[in-house]
Amino acid sequence: MDYRKKIWLIFLVTLLITISVYLNRSFTSLGSSLYYFSLILSAILFVMLFLKEEVFNTWKRFAIIYVFVAMLIISFSPGGGGFIPFGYRDFFSYYFPISLFTTSIFITIKYIHKWSLPIIILLGHFAGMIIWYIIAVLI
Repeated sequence: MDYRKKIWLIFLVTLLITISVYLNRSFTSLGSSLYYFSLILSAILFVMLFLKEEVFNTWKRFAIIYVFVAMLIISFSPGGGGFIPFGYRDFFSYYFPISLFTTSIFITIKYIHKWSLPIIILLGHFAGMIIWYIIAVLI
């Protein structure tokens, strides 16, 4: 299968997940993280349509592992209560999609400037924390 067909297929699946979660109003911690991941993945996949196949393959290998590990961390992290006002699960459900987005941007830049992948992942997480902090302060 052509990589553009794969992108369109994954794009449609993530779009259906986004619409399904939104229409069902299932915005629990896991539902909201699934919603944000599918929303971010839809945006990234739209950009991937215009890039080379090697960029998509590198991003795909990274994204599969990243989303799987992030969903495990979100699933097993504690919710709110006690002295933690919002809980780690809520923090992770907002942070990981933002971090995936910024890291994906740096992965596409990697092919322009030939940076190493560990540096890109580190930069993506750092930029994700900065963006999450800005959003948290504005809200």
